[in-house]
Amino acid sequence: MNYSRQALAGFSWQTIYKGLLMVVALIKVSILARLLGPEAFGLFSLTLIALGLTESLTQTGVNITLLQSQRPVRYFLDSAWVIAILRGFLIGSLMLVVGLFMQNYYQEPQLLALVSVAALVPVIKGFINPYIVVLHKEMRFFQDSVYRFSLVFVESLVAIALGFWLQSVWALVIAVLAGALFEVLISFVAFKTRPRFAYVSSRGKTILDNAKWLSVATVFNYLNEHADDFLLGKIVGTFNLGIYHNAYGLSHKANYDFAKSAHHSTIPVFAKIADKPIRLRKAFLRSLVALIAFVSLVSLPLLVFPEFFVNLILGDQWLAAVPLVQPLVFAGILQSISSLSYALFLAKKNYRVMNFHLFATLLLMVLLIIWWGRETQLAGAVRGILVARAVTLPVIVWGIWQIFSKKS
Repeated sequence: MNYSRQALAGFSWQTIYKGLLMVVALIKVSILARLLGPEAFGLFSLTLIALGLTESLTQTGVNITLLQSQRPVRYFLDSAWVIAILRGFLIGSLMLVVGLFMQNYYQEPQLLALVSVAALVPVIKGFINPYIVVLHKEMRFFQDSVYRFSLVFVESLVAIALGFWLQSVWALVIAVLAGALFEVLISFVAFKTRPRFAYVSSRGKTILDNAKWLSVATVFNYLNEHADDFLLGKIVGTFNLGIYHNAYGLSHKANYDFAKSAHHSTIPVFAKIADKPIRLRKAFLRSLVALIAFVSLVSLPLLVFPEFFVNLILGDQWLAAVPLVQPLVFAGILQSISSLSYALFLAKKNYRVMNFHLFATLLLMVLLIIWWGRETQLAGAVRGILVARAVTLPVIVWGIWQIFSKKS
């Protein structure tokens, strides 16, 4: 089997999926940006911080273990489901504590209520049928893309409908809850193979043992993606955080989402040929070139006409986001390269280089956001994010060289 072609085929389907997703996201944000103010988006960003932080702290590595293992998904199915359910309740409980802290930290009275409702999301998602990972493991990329797109489409539809009705941040939070319920439903409807609530200790141990280094990577990865929101919510306030949230979504996040598509589609391919260095190198380099070319091409209009697109998509009340767009685009391209490289490191179980890169980027980014953010607010913070991504990129290059320079 030609695995480099499989990787590119997977990336192609994921690219189509992300393209459709971008259209849906642009329609969603274009409507909601005119119904909700920056304050609402700022509060939603802080709510997502509480959700993501607790999820990353309790990472079990279920899906990655199922992908890496040579055993069929059914072997781990029941134990994986039990772990996921228990983890969901744990995350929900932790979120209540985090929400109380964040409400006091940011002095936002609504925050505890928002986080408390969002705490139901991981509880609900814990019941998702783990067998859904078979689409990823068996490289059924078309079906996987349709499945994932349906989740985002339903959540976006609910958010827009509730936006017109509620015209508050609650529209965004309740939509996430509706998306979680839909995901559980479709994961059971789509497959006849369903889990039982039965835990086999030896199989559970395999999953949890593999989670040790993965948990570290997950926490660092999460903090790299959301430490900016956490810091800026305090430094510039929720109104300006809302401006940043949509500028990030329009530029950095768009690029990074395409990179996640490449990451998602290449992990199963790289895992299958992890012990075949020549084929692995060929598949990785082809995927990397395709990704860089694609995100650069997609980013070009936004780099040339940032004000036009901010005005078109968000409206003239969001023009404060214009100076943030270009540096965030470049930061997104750099993080895209890192994201695809992480797929290689995961396939080779080279967690140390990945974790070191994540830690170094996080540390530098936090320092620069605090330093420059206090001096020049959002402009300085965005510059700090870009510099942190650029300065630490050589760590990725070194990690790739280290993998491919070893003789098999």
